[in-house]
Amino acid sequence: MASFSKDLTARTPFGKNQYLRSTQDVKTESYTLSADAMPTNVTVDGTAVKILQPGTVMAMITSGPEAGKVGVYDATPGAGITDGRAVEANIIGIVDTFVPWTLDYRDVDIAVVYEAAVKADWCLEHLDGTQQAMTGPTQTAVTAAVPTITFK
Repeated sequence: MASFSKDLTARTPFGKNQYLRSTQDVKTESYTLSADAMPTNVTVDGTAVKILQPGTVMAMITSGPEAGKVGVYDATPGAGITDGRAVEANIIGIVDTFVPWTLDYRDVDIAVVYEAAVKADWCLEHLDGTQQAMTGPTQTAVTAAVPTITFK
C-alpha cells in the first residue's frame, strides 16, 4: 500500500534576481559558462552549491583550459584569478540566465545582455568569490567595457 511521509524540514529559499529597468530593447549574446570558473556561492539546506543569478557581471576567460568560455567577473586584487576574469577590458555584459544547480555538474549555455537599461542597485558582482550587490567601481568598469548598458 502506498504511503506518504510529510517532511517538515525547512528549506533555504532562493529565487531569481530581477535587474532590468525595462524589458524593451534588450539585446543578448549566447556564451558557454565555465562551471569550473564559477565559485560555490550559495548554501542551500546546508549544502554549498553554485547558483548563477541574473544581473551578475560576466567576463571572458582568455587563458587556461577554459579559454573561450565566460565566468563571473571578480576584481578582487590578489585573489589569484589569472584566467582573464579579473580584467576590466574582458567584461562582456550582464547575465540574463538563471542557473540553479546545473553548474555543480557541467558547463551551461547562457544569455549575456550587452544592451539594456538596468537598475545598478539590483545587479550583482563577485568579490573574492563572494556574491554581493554591485559596487561603484564595478559599475564604472561595466560602463567602460560595454557602453551600451545603461544604468538607471
